[in-house]
Amino acid sequence: MNGKETKRVKKILPVGIGKKVIPATAALGILFSMAPIAENKASAGVGAVLDITITVLGAVADTYEALGINPENPDPGTHIDVYAENETYQAPSFTSGEFNISMYHTQGDSNFLKPVKVRYPNGKIELHQLRSGQQLKITEAGAIIDLNPNGANVSEHDLLYITQAQLDEGKTGVVMNQGQHAFVEKASGKNPRFLGPLYQKYSGDSFGDWTVIARSSDYLYSQIENKLSDKQKQLITLTSKPVSKDVLDNYVNNEPKARADFYDRLSDVLAERTNIIETSIALPFTTLNDGKSYQIIPYKKGTNKVIVKTGSKYLSGKEGKGLQYSDSLGDDEVFELVQTDNSNKNEFQFHLKNKNGVSLAGNQYIHGFGTDWSFKSEIRFPDKSNNEINNWLIEWYPGKENERQKYDGVQFVADEKDSTKLIAKDSSGNVIKNSWVNRDNAYSFADADGVLMTGWQEIKGNTYYFSSPYGYMVTGGGSDSQIEDKYYHFNDDGVLQRSTWRGENYSDASGAFVKEGLKDIDGKIYYFQNYNVNKKELRMEDRKVILHFSDEGVVERVSDLNGKVIDSVVNVTLDNKTLSFKHDGSLYKTGLNKRENLLEYYSLEDGIFYTGWKMIDGKRYYFTNGRNYTFNAYENIDGKKYYFHEDGSVNRAGFEKIDGKLYHFDNNGVAQTGWQTIDNKYYYFDENGAAKTGWFQVGGGYRPIPLAYGYLWYCAREDGSLYADGWFKIDGKDYHFDQWGHKMPY
Repeated sequence: MNGKETKRVKKILPVGIGKKVIPATAALGILFSMAPIAENKASAGVGAVLDITITVLGAVADTYEALGINPENPDPGTHIDVYAENETYQAPSFTSGEFNISMYHTQGDSNFLKPVKVRYPNGKIELHQLRSGQQLKITEAGAIIDLNPNGANVSEHDLLYITQAQLDEGKTGVVMNQGQHAFVEKASGKNPRFLGPLYQKYSGDSFGDWTVIARSSDYLYSQIENKLSDKQKQLITLTSKPVSKDVLDNYVNNEPKARADFYDRLSDVLAERTNIIETSIALPFTTLNDGKSYQIIPYKKGTNKVIVKTGSKYLSGKEGKGLQYSDSLGDDEVFELVQTDNSNKNEFQFHLKNKNGVSLAGNQYIHGFGTDWSFKSEIRFPDKSNNEINNWLIEWYPGKENERQKYDGVQFVADEKDSTKLIAKDSSGNVIKNSWVNRDNAYSFADADGVLMTGWQEIKGNTYYFSSPYGYMVTGGGSDSQIEDKYYHFNDDGVLQRSTWRGENYSDASGAFVKEGLKDIDGKIYYFQNYNVNKKELRMEDRKVILHFSDEGVVERVSDLNGKVIDSVVNVTLDNKTLSFKHDGSLYKTGLNKRENLLEYYSLEDGIFYTGWKMIDGKRYYFTNGRNYTFNAYENIDGKKYYFHEDGSVNRAGFEKIDGKLYHFDNNGVAQTGWQTIDNKYYYFDENGAAKTGWFQVGGGYRPIPLAYGYLWYCAREDGSLYADGWFKIDGKDYHFDQWGHKMPY
């Protein structure tokens, strides 16, 4: 048997696909599998129906396999053209009341993700990650869709506004693959890319090449219709056609109210609307727009880019005609906000730069984006204090993320709901929430309700402790760092320091300083006494040994009481833990120690006689009394068979070829035997765990009805997977297998 096979059309087995729904939200954007779309169901061969967009074999390959024809171009890439449906894209559903976006990976990579962002009229934002075979359904008018939410610039985003008329018609949509996206409209017809080869295959027309050129698709289809399976008919039927984006944009452009709403809400989609500051903008000689308020909207967290809006207009960075505004958003309407030196009154100042790096500037008479010897370009936000501006910057501005908020005129009062708790109010009487609160030279943190936190708290990935009852943050190594009889390691910013040194003191993984005893730190062993690492030799008269330490306090060697090498393996118990030394007096390193035919494991916590499983550096090992002697061989443990590699580790989950045979191991490293279903394929592993390949018989055991029990023939590929569910040509002969892989007699 040479393993070469082709699948041929012979019989259609009635196998259905159940509906698979992946909810993304209760009523707005809905992700669902494309398999339930009847007109887009496809087959991996007549007789087996699957969602061609998620098969690991490659979606394009499966399409042609289902059709039973060879593609002219076996790798069409991701190009989308008028006849690319079911080849490089899969059409979405066209249903009144819906707008659908389909995702399709031409090679069937189910791990590939394509982001789509949706902003609804009520302000709700959804970021969907579409996988191959999924479809996003939009049912609400006024939704704004961003097909490229990770675009670096505004011009790289691809936005759609969905109108009610568009939903009512239900005849447009978007298709995506791993390389591009396109806009489609409902259509009908037959795909000549598939129909022509099928005509030549089934018609018996000796002039098939000429007939395909000369005759219409309707004629070609009529000649072979009764020879096609339902799945072949579905695949060659066009339900869509690519169109320009203008076709979809015309819906919003033809509705003035919808267009105005679209432009007004563009910043909702493209910018960080949760971090807006509203203030007038002043230049050294003048205040813009007669002192009217502007919204300064961060464009993207972690950059210094902003959008500036007043009313429904966006400030434009276009140069040469004074200050200009736009109804819509483009790259001209995105600016860099660059902080510069404070004014002579110590007010925060910035430069607002357009895409060309030209700053907003002016003199007593004119202002805009330009350069002139008389222009000054420092802008201020006169309606806000320095603390208010800095608190705003901390939420999004690069380099500010680790700073803490400060408020003017903070007042601390008892919480109305619980008088034992405190809340903080700013100078305007507003309760401060989700923020640091400055208290003279100390800090507290107000939670979502404005209550000052106490006890252990996680804030932006760091751990802090706030003393009770007033919520002061603990810093440094003062007396307040003693918590529940342990001293904890905090830096000057109050962040708990785990697994790190401070002088001769060391804090463990909990952040508490080690007080007494042995401690393994980064593979080196130290001995602590009263919080300090010991550096002096330790005479143990009762054990007749001396422990020697390095200048850093690392345990180095053992000797007798005269300082001489003992010349034998020495185990010393200290602090209820065992130190193990070699013949030359040096300390065995903790972890794995490999000798010629032996793998040893030793640690302070487990000792030298550990028995059981152990994960070390991502690999799984088994030890008996601290040792393992099994390499490149199987071993039975608790009635299960495990394979041990050359380094002594147990095999990880998945397939592995060993001595020319294929094995599969479960998540615990156990070699699987007997019948197994893996990734929707059938395998049979013998009593030693080796996968059967080629023709084989298995007697007894489970057999699906109506085959019951008995000796049945199977055939497995070189990768161990069974031929199943259809007719296959193997070694030049046709064989039929049922859906479980049994060779059928007909």
